Amino acid sequence: MRHLYVLLLSLWASLSFGQGEVTGLLVDLNTEQPLISASVFVKGTAKGTVTDFDGYFRLSGLSEGPKILVFSYLGYETMEKEVEIKAGAPLELGRIELTPSAVGVDEVNVIASVAIDRKTPVAVSSVNADYIEDKLGNQEFPEILRNTPSIYATKSGGGWGDSRINVRGFDQRNTAVLINGIPVNDMENGWVYWSNWAGLSEVTRQMQVQRGLGASRLAISSVGGTINIITRTTDQKKGGSFTSMLGNDGYFRNALTLSTGRLKGGWAVTVSGAYTQGNGYIDGTSFLGGSYFASIAKEFGEKHQLVFTAIGAAQSHGQRSFRESLATYDSIRDYRYNSDWGYLDGKEYNMRRNFYHKPQMALNHYWTINEKLFLSTSAYYSVGRGGGTGDRGSIGGRASWGYRDDQGLIRMDDIVAWNQGTDNINGFPSSGKYQVAGLGSVAGENDGLIRRTSVNSHNWAGLLSNLTYTINENFTASGGIDLRYYKGIHYREINDLLGNDYWLDSRDINAQSDAVDLNGDGQIDSKETGALKKEGDKIQYYNDGIVGWQGVFGQVEYDNQNGLTAFFSGALSNTSYKRVDYFQYEEGNQESDSYNFLGYTAKGGANYNINEQHNVFANIGYFSRAPIFDVVFPNYNNDANEEAKNEKTFGAEIGYGLRLQKVMANVNLYHTRWMDKSFIRGYQDSQGDNFTANLTGLNAVHQGIEIDGSARLAKDLNLTFMASFGDWQWTNNVDALISDDNNVVIDTAFVYAKGLKVGDAAQTTMSLGLDYKLPFGLQLDANYYYAANLYANFDPIDYNSAAAEGRQALKLPSYGLVNGGLSYRFAFNKVALKLRANVNNILDTKYVAEADNYYSANLSNEQLLNAATGFYGFGRTWNVSLKLEF
Repeated sequence: MRHLYVLLLSLWASLSFGQGEVTGLLVDLNTEQPLISASVFVKGTAKGTVTDFDGYFRLSGLSEGPKILVFSYLGYETMEKEVEIKAGAPLELGRIELTPSAVGVDEVNVIASVAIDRKTPVAVSSVNADYIEDKLGNQEFPEILRNTPSIYATKSGGGWGDSRINVRGFDQRNTAVLINGIPVNDMENGWVYWSNWAGLSEVTRQMQVQRGLGASRLAISSVGGTINIITRTTDQKKGGSFTSMLGNDGYFRNALTLSTGRLKGGWAVTVSGAYTQGNGYIDGTSFLGGSYFASIAKEFGEKHQLVFTAIGAAQSHGQRSFRESLATYDSIRDYRYNSDWGYLDGKEYNMRRNFYHKPQMALNHYWTINEKLFLSTSAYYSVGRGGGTGDRGSIGGRASWGYRDDQGLIRMDDIVAWNQGTDNINGFPSSGKYQVAGLGSVAGENDGLIRRTSVNSHNWAGLLSNLTYTINENFTASGGIDLRYYKGIHYREINDLLGNDYWLDSRDINAQSDAVDLNGDGQIDSKETGALKKEGDKIQYYNDGIVGWQGVFGQVEYDNQNGLTAFFSGALSNTSYKRVDYFQYEEGNQESDSYNFLGYTAKGGANYNINEQHNVFANIGYFSRAPIFDVVFPNYNNDANEEAKNEKTFGAEIGYGLRLQKVMANVNLYHTRWMDKSFIRGYQDSQGDNFTANLTGLNAVHQGIEIDGSARLAKDLNLTFMASFGDWQWTNNVDALISDDNNVVIDTAFVYAKGLKVGDAAQTTMSLGLDYKLPFGLQLDANYYYAANLYANFDPIDYNSAAAEGRQALKLPSYGLVNGGLSYRFAFNKVALKLRANVNNILDTKYVAEADNYYSANLSNEQLLNAATGFYGFGRTWNVSLKLEF
């Protein structure tokens, strides 16, 4: 019996104390970002685990002796590492770097100026492909960044792809968006239209937000920050994936990706395509889109590499552009209500519909000249074609907003009937449209309604080249050129005559051959002379905006190899603007002069790694950039604003980073001063007519503190957190030019903006997330997001009297949202399946996402809020997906 006890005790001891444990952190070799859900296993066995949300792994229960560990991750080269396991002595491997198994990854990171943790001295947050794949679902692409400090993203009107994003209180016109280092902000007004990039979610390898002046060497519009989107390049391994997704309101998406792997002769090809359709969460916003991505790589020896990339998304979607009073959504059909649509012949018909296709093609050449010199060059071309529809003309002095049924929908059938001459339609003028002898129904500005398209197409070519020289082990110098040519093509055309036979356009001075008595009063006035137009013809305006850009940039980087890194960079650019107007000027006199604006950027910073756990950084910068196109030509003709001047920005920032095995955190303090800002503000009056206020010379201060990080609470339980507290406000009063929907300046207003809080973005945001992996492969995650100190966009007309001085913009209610999801992945042979489900706004919280200011001295705060116009955010939404990897 004693021998039996001894044997059992020895067996227990061998099982308990004869086992070892290995821990470590898997990161991307180039970006040093953690790799989530990477596989770690003992070669030749089934013993293994996966990395957690921060890239850490813990592999326990290992027998003593030598082992070979295998580290693998989709899109990276598999690594093997020999280790010696000792009982009772946990082995810490530290940071393990995996090399991307794709062509051109290192080179793209150079062009795109990707920031590196604990090295690049900027405030930065990154999300990888797995995070996007899991959390995005059927949300808008910018919303994936919502849990990043100082980010505010909304769906705006709610149409597919109509979302927007603010960084530190700066809108998209003042936040630089780069795709593989190539700028995509509109060259005329700086805007970014996310519907043009609907396919990005399938092919994004990493999405990095550099808040503040950022690490880019270019003289770009990074007042608030830079959103750096790095797409996948050409995979070196053969394989692919197919994803199918279903969601609320008829959402359906299929996506396929295929890679040939590295072929003989140094070729490799990766292609991806997706098809998406749905009814839209907001009424009348059905959508249909197809996106594509292709990357073709060819190596020429060891020194040269060519990579061709093409990406694009052709789409069409209904929009909601009219901002109702917030009380209207409650009284009619809650926050899904959209007043821009109705039924025509029993089918959904939206007066506001967007359609666009903007393919972007880039040819990158990477040349390793020698061990010290490296040249990367990207030549790119983009062709944008499309626009958005809306109503034009009026019936009895009212546009389509004046003809809605008791459900708030546009009476489309009745509008067509009236246009065709039908009398005695309830709510319409008693006599139908006057019929012109020999022509039928001819509509004009004040006689009949049609649907028009505002076309905003463009041709854009650019060349971006960067030469990097390694001086020695401490210093690296780089510099290059940034050349761009942009032609914006703007006009309106007839999209649907809505039962009319013609439209008489009086705006083109070069087409005045027709005179038609539109209303039958026996007289011909100024609006009854012009040219008869049919569907597809140009009307109202037709002009081109030509923008040239010539830039040079340079940077010096220092790394003492002991934790201290620093950089100084500068950029110089010339922006030229020219306007060509084909309607307001006769042939031979249609081009304006060219106006040039010299801009520059100077910035520097340093990071010091005190030890492996602590680092500090600071940066400072100043830049001067050209005003936007509409500031140079504010009257929508070729008369330039001779007083137009550059906007200036000063920014400074300090930060601290903490990196422990189980806790990672960042703290940043920033101060940004914005001077001589140009500000285009669109708004609508009570009758739904659109106006634009062009404000120049505005100054603002944006400052605040940002905190974010993550913690491993238990082996398979991870916590993420974020909090940002901003103080953003305008600091002076300015003049504003007021234009109507025909781009005609009708008034000048003095705007009392001093002391107003910057609206349209929450100045306080917080989030808390949990991620838990069960032993059998199921993963659960949940997130709480909170937004506060959100102010309405001030209406310039509401602040053009002395009584408005000192009056604060309307403060909107704070709100919190709960999101959750679960996924399960299992593999067999060389095939893997992944199931994923998401529910956003689980509690169906009703909240105001954005609003325009409303003021009346006689109303309480609650009444002011109900009277303000804006949009509620989406309620509960869901999606489920199945992904097959092979």
